[in-house]
Amino acid sequence: MSEDISVGPPTTPAIETTIEEDINASNEYIATKWDQLNRRVDTFFTNQGSQSSKTKSSIFFYSSFYKKEGQSLDTNYDFQVRFDLPNTTKKLKIVIEKQQDEISNAISDTSVSSNRVITKDGKVINANEESHYTAGASLLLKQSKYFASFFNFGIRLDMPLNPFAKIELRKDINAHFLTIGLSQKVIVYRQQGLENISQLVLTKKLNSTFQTDLINSLVWTDESDTLVLRNNFVLTQIIGEEKGLAYSLGANAKFSPTFYYESYDASVSYKQLLYMDWLYATWTLGVDFPKSSHFNDEKFVQFRIDIFFREKG
Repeated sequence: MSEDISVGPPTTPAIETTIEEDINASNEYIATKWDQLNRRVDTFFTNQGSQSSKTKSSIFFYSSFYKKEGQSLDTNYDFQVRFDLPNTTKKLKIVIEKQQDEISNAISDTSVSSNRVITKDGKVINANEESHYTAGASLLLKQSKYFASFFNFGIRLDMPLNPFAKIELRKDINAHFLTIGLSQKVIVYRQQGLENISQLVLTKKLNSTFQTDLINSLVWTDESDTLVLRNNFVLTQIIGEEKGLAYSLGANAKFSPTFYYESYDASVSYKQLLYMDWLYATWTLGVDFPKSSHFNDEKFVQFRIDIFFREKG
């Protein structure tokens, strides 16, 4: 979708091209890396993944059928949407979106595209219980070879309305043997108070078939007043242009009353692109080891359909 940014008399094609390139350079920092959404869908297709695509506006719908051993079938539906409006300036982007809570995204399983979301207090809930509509703006504060910084502000459309402000710092270090991704977010909500998300992601592309990701997330909130740590190792295997496998090992820890791991999990997921570039299916087999059950295994299976439309620059 092209953006009409002309004002007054028509400009020459050369000038239009230069302006468009400048805008896209800003959009690449502000609107790409829609990490948790893109990673869930694109992680199986890393050779054409979210790190290089200039994703802007997107619409995402899923239907999930989840069955854990000894429990009834859990059917879940939800959608997420993001609209990036035309730039007001090169550094300011207006955003309207429906998204999952950022804390829940940071400490959920990034390999299993499921309705299993670990909340900020360590409980497992349905993903759509943590979905929110927001309207706001993202301002690129500074972009340099050392880091990129952003200031986001807006309002979460809950009842009552919930204004928020967010400062985010990001840095990708491309070493010859791996990529180190650093991210720091501090969010203030009028209702929930302060939230902090710190992430360290180590990515290594072994060859054209395999890629590994070690995702470490540390979160803290005013609501829970508890530090929660998520370690997630994912091995992605590309077995074709339209299908792939992901092998995941995860662990969740708390720091209160002392540091301890409260659960472990493992899973194998197969994703298949069914139609065009927007209809996906995922089959998952996995097992949870919660401390509350003395780390006894709790097996689960899942089938999921994803419909994902996105605007590319």
